[in-house]
Amino acid sequence: MFDGRKTAFFVASLVALCLLCLPIWPEKDTSSVELRTEEVKNTGTLLGEGIRGPEALPEDARSARGGPTPKNMTLTVPKLGLEEVAVPTGFRQEELDREGLLRIKDSGLPWEEGSNTFIAGHALGFPRTLVPRAFHDLEKLMPGDEIILKSADGRAYAFRVYDRITVEPDDTWVTRPVEGKTVVSLQTCTPIPTFENRLIVRGELVS
Repeated sequence: MFDGRKTAFFVASLVALCLLCLPIWPEKDTSSVELRTEEVKNTGTLLGEGIRGPEALPEDARSARGGPTPKNMTLTVPKLGLEEVAVPTGFRQEELDREGLLRIKDSGLPWEEGSNTFIAGHALGFPRTLVPRAFHDLEKLMPGDEIILKSADGRAYAFRVYDRITVEPDDTWVTRPVEGKTVVSLQTCTPIPTFENRLIVRGELVS
């Protein structure tokens, strides 16, 4: 009888201890998730379709935080129906959501030998994105297709598509220079509508 009471007391104590620990576990999990989010923001990922979702669209894409993004070149891709579209420079998700396409700040410029001019564009974007669906048909670009970048002073740089790759959002190595080449890289999210990967189409400078 005495042993039974000791066993019951031990079990009851163990249950009480577990119940006391329950409020602590979710707090730790939440902190862990928040930390991982900050790590992603700080280390960088390839910009995507937006982190807010359709339920949180900006009231006016033109008035999004940060103001206008400087534009120092234009992009022409005949196969995509893009003709001298202004290409802003920036690095924030909100800038891409507002503009529709963006040259990633600190990536190359076409007049720099050995550079990789890296341009991200939305496949869909938001209703008030300035250039919606900029790279919706990016997958249609094939080797030999033409990409033209024009500087603010009117000089044109022609590229020919030579490569297509699919990577994960944290594969930021694709923004680095390509050895022995001067290239432009066009990036969008794939596949529609899940957007979990990034399609990269690369062109090499030919003139």
